[in-house]
Amino acid sequence: GSSQECSELARSLFCRSLERASRRSVPLLPSMRCVELNNVYAALISTSMSVLAFMLALSARHNVNTALQDMGGGAGLADAARGSVPQLGFSLALNGLACTAICLSQFDCQSAMKYNCTHSLTSSTSFCVLRVICFLTFLAEMWFSFVVLVGTVGVFVLDFICRMGSTTVYHAQEVIWEMGNFTATGHDPFDPYATGNFADAKAADTPIFSMSKTMQTLDLNNFCPHAKFLGGQMALFWIGCALALVSQALMAIALNGEKERVAVHEQHEEATMGGARAEAMNLLGQANSGAQNALSGFQSSFNQYRSGAPGH
Repeated sequence: GSSQECSELARSLFCRSLERASRRSVPLLPSMRCVELNNVYAALISTSMSVLAFMLALSARHNVNTALQDMGGGAGLADAARGSVPQLGFSLALNGLACTAICLSQFDCQSAMKYNCTHSLTSSTSFCVLRVICFLTFLAEMWFSFVVLVGTVGVFVLDFICRMGSTTVYHAQEVIWEMGNFTATGHDPFDPYATGNFADAKAADTPIFSMSKTMQTLDLNNFCPHAKFLGGQMALFWIGCALALVSQALMAIALNGEKERVAVHEQHEEATMGGARAEAMNLLGQANSGAQNALSGFQSSFNQYRSGAPGH
């Protein structure tokens, strides 16, 4: 019976300590609450930008593939641009998950908090992992936006040549063929003095996307008939990649801010629970000491009574 009474006393003291600790906590000011919602606003804007970027890239994908293939598939621009669409889809899914986690962390969703996966998703560790993944997708989007920018500039230059008329297109194609033949074979049949240097031409080739391979496969007769429809589509595709790049940076900022906010709350909860436990143990120790003093006084009075001393 005494052990059960002690456990009930300890439980009641612990509850009282939690109530005192909660009374001592400072409520959030309205301005502070508005600042905390910045992470939600940033996550929503980032997700909206990802949706728009994916829709732009998806709508212009066919024309972009056509434009880059007509420029010459040897440089690898078409393959790199084609891989940017799945990357945009992955970024959209990641931003949707991150935005959901931030909203669940900020707002009190009782129906969702019943599940353990929700608590795991809204922890500071999960936000840290999502931030790292978001930063990696930011680097990937930077690469794809660079690829599409190179292709966009090339399409606009060729479109400008195509608009100069058939004579300009004919002479430009002659130059392209001579450059392609020389970079492929090292010989130019139209240069009787052999003034070209094949080693220097190879050394001057662009390191990432080969200009020589582009010249070897570029045919303006295939490109010019529909060039006027490709420049705008390439620009839309690049705008989509740029929007995705900005959205990933914005989402990484939002995840970092939410991670710091949740970490502060977790540390505060741990400190509050630790202080409440310490206060409960202190009160329990005081109650135990008082009970021992009372028992000692009772034992002393009982001993005096048995020895015949005048009692109380």
